[in-house]
Amino acid sequence: MPQTKSHEVHGTGVRGEAAAALFLTVAGRAFPSCTQVTLSHGICDSQCLSCPIGRVRHGDATEEVLREFRPGTRVFMSFEVFARVADEVAQHPEAWLRMHARGEPLLHPRFVDMVRYAKEARVSVVQSFTDAISLEENRAREILEAGLDVLECSIHGHHRSYEKLMRNGRFEQVRANVIRFRELRDALGAPTRLVVSAVDQPEFRPEKADHRRFWQDYADEVIYRPHHSWGNRIDGACASLPATRAPCAQLWTRLTVGPTGNVLACFNSWSEAPEEVLGNVLDPHTTLASIWRSSAYSAIRSGQLEGNYILPCCRSCKDWGGSSWGDDSYENLIDQKLGLRR
Repeated sequence: MPQTKSHEVHGTGVRGEAAAALFLTVAGRAFPSCTQVTLSHGICDSQCLSCPIGRVRHGDATEEVLREFRPGTRVFMSFEVFARVADEVAQHPEAWLRMHARGEPLLHPRFVDMVRYAKEARVSVVQSFTDAISLEENRAREILEAGLDVLECSIHGHHRSYEKLMRNGRFEQVRANVIRFRELRDALGAPTRLVVSAVDQPEFRPEKADHRRFWQDYADEVIYRPHHSWGNRIDGACASLPATRAPCAQLWTRLTVGPTGNVLACFNSWSEAPEEVLGNVLDPHTTLASIWRSSAYSAIRSGQLEGNYILPCCRSCKDWGGSSWGDDSYENLIDQKLGLRR
């Protein structure tokens, strides 16, 4: 767990009050709005130019990323870890669970079981991402029947740019799968919301308008994500470090749980360095709530307000500008545009 000086740990005084004021809701002070679970660490079926895992698969990742995701490190989250997280998130009606990070969630052999478990545990909103390659009809039907609340399909490109950016040779298959998912959703009367997204990268922009025009006929929302570096793992994706930064919204809205149960403040802590691990959900004395409310985490937030970046991942971060507050946040998409939470 990150170490801080004793007078900083408790987050009291002006800095502590300022940090507390940034929580979006009263409930958000007690528990993260979003808990992200890493179902598939380093496992994917695309080779996206904008993603370190895609670059590992394509063979053009940096040497550092190749070492980070050497074959022995590629793992699925156990059902035990997932269930522990889902059970706790279910105790907080304002919170939502995101199945995401470091790979393709639908490749997890128990993905549908996990969705069903979370919904039966009464998690209010369960959301996942997919590149839609494995979203064939039987799997689509199972996902809809399991009760997934939001499926975001990452389609980084359109006719000419898709293969340049996703490099999987599956454009026609993906397009057909997503359209069929929408048709099944409507036929079954399922409540699942469908979101289509793309990373707003230079090679995509000439087709961005065409992409939106096409997918707005099928998706409930079409959104575009910032072109970021995934914690400096993609060269040239972000500008240099600025002289001053706004506080990172991640620290006030989300926790990430790695495949073995390690709890992280930042989704970019892919290597799960010990100094960035806040606890583990399999520890019988640890809960997500206790980590979220801890004095150590309060110190991390307070430090952000004065440029004292306690977590190593924060010190060199170029992606903070893509961590959105307010109208551009995923919380707003869930709450307002998709109408899924109070």
